[in-house]
Amino acid sequence: MFRTLGGRLTALATGITLAVSLLVCATLYLGIRYSLYREVDAFLAGEVMEFRAILSAASGNLSDVQQRVRAELGSRQRGDLTFRLLDAGGRVLLTSDPSNGLPDPWPVPARQAADMLIRTESGSTLAAHTRTGSQWIEADGVMRIVQATYLLDQVNASLNRFLQICGAALAAAAALAVVGGRILAARSLQPVAKMVSAARKISVENLRQRLDRTEAGDELDVLAATFNEMFERLERQVSQLRQFTADAAHELRTPLAALRGNAEVVLSGKRSLDELHTVIAESIEEYDRLSRIADDLLLLARADAGQEFVRRSKMRLDVALGDVVDLFAPLADERGISLRCATDEEVWVEGDDGRLRQMVGNLLDNAIKHTPTGGRVDVHLAAPNGTVELTVRDTGAGIPPEHLPHVFDRFYRADRARTREGGAGLGLAISRTIAEAHCGTIKLTSTVGEGTSVCVKLHAVIGARE
Repeated sequence: MFRTLGGRLTALATGITLAVSLLVCATLYLGIRYSLYREVDAFLAGEVMEFRAILSAASGNLSDVQQRVRAELGSRQRGDLTFRLLDAGGRVLLTSDPSNGLPDPWPVPARQAADMLIRTESGSTLAAHTRTGSQWIEADGVMRIVQATYLLDQVNASLNRFLQICGAALAAAAALAVVGGRILAARSLQPVAKMVSAARKISVENLRQRLDRTEAGDELDVLAATFNEMFERLERQVSQLRQFTADAAHELRTPLAALRGNAEVVLSGKRSLDELHTVIAESIEEYDRLSRIADDLLLLARADAGQEFVRRSKMRLDVALGDVVDLFAPLADERGISLRCATDEEVWVEGDDGRLRQMVGNLLDNAIKHTPTGGRVDVHLAAPNGTVELTVRDTGAGIPPEHLPHVFDRFYRADRARTREGGAGLGLAISRTIAEAHCGTIKLTSTVGEGTSVCVKLHAVIGARE
């Protein structure tokens, strides 16, 4: 029962109901008991005063007093009241009970003539429980004690009947709490059961289904909304993963087809050494392309898995940038593109030298490929206010606005018909991954017909020296 949420809710409701019912019963019991005892005490006080009046009228003749009170109390249907007169030592001088069932001598109370001492006695021979009122009086210069004792059997019987009623009420409350708790738990958890049923139908092939909301604005609606948001994220990620897998397979298929074609050409007949040399050279280029794609995919996979793929150390980014620009200078000259680089005197960062060079190379490679002959690629590096800003700006054709939100997506092509000259469409995605791994940011802006600008911001190391 307690292994299920419904069972625990039922048990909790039952426990709370019983606790409240028990508290109510206990409060009522104590209140009724207090009221009954107050009534008995008021009755005893009146009887003591009446007994004192009888003693005063008897002028000290105790025998006449005893006969009179016995005669009066003998007319009562229940022998529940007893009068006694005690001396200062607590010994009985007269009693209305011939059997004298109360203790003799009686424990003497403190001598406070104006006060009434009332207490409950248990286990006396008269009855199991009695209530006795005692008071000191002075008669003919002698201190004595007058008593009135009331039998509590009727009071106790009333209290016991009340306890029996409370017991029956608690049992009924427990039964009703169990039934009501089960019904309430079942109705309260019905939306949960529906969510569980709907969630079980959601799979990788069916991520568009969502959990229904009751629109009540309660916690279950919040839970359903949270799950729906999670499913939306999963749907986007699965969609991206599928697209990534399809694009990766497409990019790998091209070099593999080229390698297979080269092999089939070689096997189709006898070839000269020059022809074999050409085929092998082309195959090596395709192998290099496959290797680059595999390395890029491995880097992205490690980044997605949260694995560290950069090794940080203090380095001069201006030196690394100069080396990369020198490496791409021949390519720019070959295409008739002006490649210019402007840097501050020294720019220090804490990062992975190889990965940062790879990022700069990707940006320069993209800029040169998309800049026409006679164009210009400007590289600028500065470190204002402790922030390194690396900007690569070209005068190419630019990127249409509708494609700008997707330029950092993997394998994304703004123009599917345009070749990448051996690229796999991962350059910007990898550049963003490397920048974020260095706690930096990368931003691309572009205007059609004017060119594209990519700005990378990193944290500078102030005052660093080798």
